[in-house]
Amino acid sequence: MTKPSRRAQSPSLVAAACFAIALLAPADASARSDAFEALIAQWTDLNSACRGGSGDDPKTMKACDERETIGARLKKGGWCYGRPGDAGYQRNWIRCGS
Repeated sequence: MTKPSRRAQSPSLVAAACFAIALLAPADASARSDAFEALIAQWTDLNSACRGGSGDDPKTMKACDERETIGARLKKGGWCYGRPGDAGYQRNWIRCGS
């Protein structure tokens, strides 16, 4: 019996690789979503500390600065804090464009 050439094996390897990518994609997207949910939780805690803290307390300023840093990461990841026209109490983190 002759051994199949590498060229003959190629399509099955490509199909197997595509199948593996398809299986892993949802888990990868879910992990990214979980990471953003964790950032949103951090942002929410820091927002409470920033808004509820004393204006002359360095801890308050640190919370506000960290909140802004995390907010920038969320925005870069495609998240928006509310929709245009929302009142402050209506705002929460949503996917931009949703």
